[in-house]
Amino acid sequence: MKCFVKHDATQCGYCTPGFVVATRAFLNTKPKATLEDIRKGLGGNICRCGTYDGVAHAALECAKGGK
Repeated sequence: MKCFVKHDATQCGYCTPGFVVATRAFLNTKPKATLEDIRKGLGGNICRCGTYDGVAHAALECAKGGK
């Protein structure tokens, strides 16, 4: 979750729980994911605020060992 806050991926919070759970599940299956992998892997989640870039970079940091 710290990665999500750091990358401003929690704007209104509506999609945050879904993205956090989806990110953890995706990284459990593909722990060395690239940014492209993450964008494809989380593509089914919808964000009202458009924080997709922040979410992708937060997930990438988590994949690289962030919290």
